Amino acid sequence: MVVKFDKKKFYITTAIAYPNSRPHLGHALEIIQADVVTRFYKLLGKDVFFQTGTDDHGMKNWQSAQKEGKDIIEFLDANVSVFKDLYKKLNISYDNFIRTTDKKAHYLGAIKLWKELVKTGDIYKKNYKGLYCNGCEVFKTEKELKNGKCPNHPTHDIEVVEEENYFFRLSKYKEEVIKQIRSDEYKIIPEIRKNEILSFLKTAKDISFSRPKTSLSWGIPVPGDESQVMYVWCDALSNYITGIGYESDEKRFKQIWPADIHIIGKDILRFHAAFWSALLISAKLKLPKQLFVHGFILSKGSKMSKSTGNIIDPFEQIEKYGLDQFRFYIAGAMPIDGDGDYSEDVVRERINNELVSNLGNFCYRVISFVNKNFNGEIKDIDKNKKIIDNIGKKINEIKKHYSEFNFNLTLNEILSISDIGNKYFQENEPWALIKKDRKKVQEICSLCVNIAKNLSILIQPIMPDFSEELHKQLKLKNLKWKDMGFELKNHKIGKEKILVKKVEDVTEELFPLNLKIAQINEVKDHPNADKLYVLQVDLENEKRQLVAGLKEHYTKEQLKNKKVIVMTNIKYAKLRGIESQGMLLAGDDGKDLGILTVKKSKTGSDVFFSGLKNLDKEISFENFQKLKITVNDGKAYYKHLELKTAEETVKVEKVKDGARVG
Repeated sequence: MVVKFDKKKFYITTAIAYPNSRPHLGHALEIIQADVVTRFYKLLGKDVFFQTGTDDHGMKNWQSAQKEGKDIIEFLDANVSVFKDLYKKLNISYDNFIRTTDKKAHYLGAIKLWKELVKTGDIYKKNYKGLYCNGCEVFKTEKELKNGKCPNHPTHDIEVVEEENYFFRLSKYKEEVIKQIRSDEYKIIPEIRKNEILSFLKTAKDISFSRPKTSLSWGIPVPGDESQVMYVWCDALSNYITGIGYESDEKRFKQIWPADIHIIGKDILRFHAAFWSALLISAKLKLPKQLFVHGFILSKGSKMSKSTGNIIDPFEQIEKYGLDQFRFYIAGAMPIDGDGDYSEDVVRERINNELVSNLGNFCYRVISFVNKNFNGEIKDIDKNKKIIDNIGKKINEIKKHYSEFNFNLTLNEILSISDIGNKYFQENEPWALIKKDRKKVQEICSLCVNIAKNLSILIQPIMPDFSEELHKQLKLKNLKWKDMGFELKNHKIGKEKILVKKVEDVTEELFPLNLKIAQINEVKDHPNADKLYVLQVDLENEKRQLVAGLKEHYTKEQLKNKKVIVMTNIKYAKLRGIESQGMLLAGDDGKDLGILTVKKSKTGSDVFFSGLKNLDKEISFENFQKLKITVNDGKAYYKHLELKTAEETVKVEKVKDGARVG
């Protein structure tokens, strides 16, 4: 079955993210995919509405705020701002950012949805005993666990929870949901996920729909029962309708709903394909048209997690490789029916071999040749039917791949078009032919400019800045899919510029500190200062003496045998008569002091900000103070780069977000 869309309207959503910590590469993947789809349908002339946001409720958010000693709203506002910063940095073109703490829109809509489900008799109360994963914030069955652990959160303990909850009658609607999915009325992409959810639905049971306030205090109260809080299904999932006016603006809601596409990760498939579908049927609302389910983006074959220390910071990668280069790799990294891998070696290779040597090279050499030899003017086009037909077929294939969310195949076909252009230009040798047949060379160049124009449109959803710059050089603007073709002639282009640089051209940034892991072997009171300790530390190959102002914040016992971070290249100084041969790093929020520490890494190991090279040249304390190293989510950052060792991320104890490291 072919999915039928409204002629103009197109509504797209991502899953809403938990803002209990900083965004990671998985968040970047999903939001980029959604942005690619948004820009593609805008190119087709659709009136696209793109919604994303954050799930502000739930135990994880509450516990994280408590851990940091912050008011929950203050904590959420700070973390949500980081997500928005990332989306801005990624050039994401969303229309609405929904937060589940929005009382004007979300609360009203979630409460209305609950009442509609009550009205149909699909909510009831009973005692329940189940296995709860705090990482997923979801009850699990024995079948879903591997060796007693949640596959998605293997470091979290599974709790046995017994409590009185409201339940939703999923079992009542499972046959209707199966029918909708099987017929592709609600189309699940890829096929492997469709089969997976159909298998789950066969034995699906009613689902827990609330938590007692004694277990989960942070959330939307159940209408008519203040002792219970709405569970994630009614609260978080309803964002797709509350964000477009369900209850708060019914006219707008009717204009936009149903969603044309939900984009989610495979770990939340059943919540969307089964639970959300059943809720909508019960509430007498239309189902979304499509659900695109992407895999995980892995690091060297392993799922990224804080516990394994293999988290890759998207801010860092954008800074390192460039925005459009990062978008290019992320979009092409995922096969439609599996997981993708993020490898910096492959990132560099693809940028250099595909973007620079192929796409960028073709556009640059054509534009520069036309400017040099024809004063930027193109006229009649070479009627090379083989080239034109071949590219025309590829354009149709690219449209199909975009509409099926097959972004890696999309990129392969786009790159194959620039490859055709490169070969055509090279084989015709215009630099030699121009001496014999200037008119023919201008025709060849005109065809190549048309190929570049088509490429600028085709690549726009994935690399919008690249596309815009290419448009400027071609002196074209506001191009849409309908402008694809080979009709551009009697036109003057602009001056050429290099569109994308080799990664090797990026200068490696140096960091002026030499940071090492040291173990504290001995802690003594400073003989001449009440607030100072004298520490003896082991750096594996040498031992040093440090003077540190930690006495008001740590006991001797708390410090003994700790692995800490020491700046070894700071100028030695005497503090109240005792020499300090380095500096122990700690976070200071004005109230408390918290040391920087590790657990797994070896004494003497290097500590570094990802992608930066440490220097061992001596530095003064005054110059050190000019560096802005700050704390967020219990970690140290310099320009969005995370402080790490080869084995793990450095942790900062006690202090609040925004603390300075000194």
